[in-house]
Amino acid sequence: MAAKKETSDIKNTLEYTLAKEQTLVFIYESIVKDYLYKTEDMEKYYDQIKDIIPAKSDFFINWFKGFVALAGGKEKEARDFYLAALDKIQSADEYTPSFIQQGFALFMYYGKKKDAVKFWEWGSNEKLFARLDDNFFESFNPKEQFWVQFAPNMFTDAAKAKENAVKDYKKDISDKLLLALTQADFNKFKKLSEGTSFDKVLFEGVNALYYAIQFKGTLSGGSQKFEDDMVLFRTNQLMESLDFTQLPKIKQNESYFTILHQMKQTYGKSGLAKIMFNAYYCEEDEIDSKAKSLDKIIEYIAQNTTNPDEYVKQSEGKMGTTALHLAAEINDVTSCRTLLRAGANPDKACGKAQFSLTTKDKNKTTTQVPNSFIYRLINFNSTESLKMYLQEFSALAKPSMTFKTESCNITPLVYFILNTIYTAKDEAEFNRKKALADDFLPLFQNAGASLDQNTAFGSAKELLGLK
Repeated sequence: MAAKKETSDIKNTLEYTLAKEQTLVFIYESIVKDYLYKTEDMEKYYDQIKDIIPAKSDFFINWFKGFVALAGGKEKEARDFYLAALDKIQSADEYTPSFIQQGFALFMYYGKKKDAVKFWEWGSNEKLFARLDDNFFESFNPKEQFWVQFAPNMFTDAAKAKENAVKDYKKDISDKLLLALTQADFNKFKKLSEGTSFDKVLFEGVNALYYAIQFKGTLSGGSQKFEDDMVLFRTNQLMESLDFTQLPKIKQNESYFTILHQMKQTYGKSGLAKIMFNAYYCEEDEIDSKAKSLDKIIEYIAQNTTNPDEYVKQSEGKMGTTALHLAAEINDVTSCRTLLRAGANPDKACGKAQFSLTTKDKNKTTTQVPNSFIYRLINFNSTESLKMYLQEFSALAKPSMTFKTESCNITPLVYFILNTIYTAKDEAEFNRKKALADDFLPLFQNAGASLDQNTAFGSAKELLGLK
């Protein structure tokens, strides 16, 4: 009798409760994130759930069985388990949002909208999600959301799942000219557009020249950069949609890093970002050949565009961007050269930006910087394109070398010095950037830059300590 009482006392302790919670966390992580079912018999884990949380076991066991069934390619069985778990969702606790999102994505993917809505409505009734409306379904992509919730590598036959994911992510492009561009098929693109002026041709709402450079930039960056960009984009997007602005700064930072970790799991560790890249662009070993073909397409479009500067992409709250500005931003040397040869104006400025420098003695100097080609090259550290421009187009660069106004009291050389040497965080970085500045100084001078010209920040000579 005493032994029974002692056991009962242990089960009522906080330590025992925490141990049960940690066991559940372990099982959840092992199944949903580490795919334990690929190597282990799951029945013993289901029995363990019954033992540690008998009152909640129906929910968790049905959920996990549904997840494992889906991984094994048993879609109908998976849906039945998810519906059974939904009946016991009151036991889900902090796992509720994850379960609802999975269930909703699962049923939408297989065209079971009525059942999918059951999941979402439960969440909206609990104030976890907004109410669904027709606008939501118009913008909802069930294929994309399915693979976000159920990564291809969770499936027992991961290779087949990857093939299915690539098919689902492949864009259905009806425009034959755009399809030829995205396939980087120069001969086909040229044949389809023979005699076409690209002045008014738009691809997905963007000027053809701009679109081609943008497409090449993402393709050339490879799947790793695509993954990094996707993780940051989705993290910031989710942060904005959830609006954490009312939280203290430390809580905002915690939320950001929590979501960032989640997105790295979703798009990185799962391999989903690489699958998306393969579907949208190409396999990794095809990048170089496709980039070269895109160079030909970009050159062809530029040759058949009356004014390569006419199209300006405007972003809300930001400055405009021409095709040349974009090429500078992504450090696309070949496209920069092609556009300059096609007559793009490097001195065209689409707006201005504030630029400030605070010295060690707390003195702050501020001026504006033109949003023109050379300033974008410097701002985005596109040193390869900058070197090409100063070496191959020095006469074209010369007017901007000494041009300044009262509101833009700066020159490209001074801006370059401030953005290299003056941004160094330690001695090692300073030495690297000083060496870079030394390499570029004669190039700027050969293009017409003056060491003695005064600006709001002093002369280049003063900033380099040459006086």
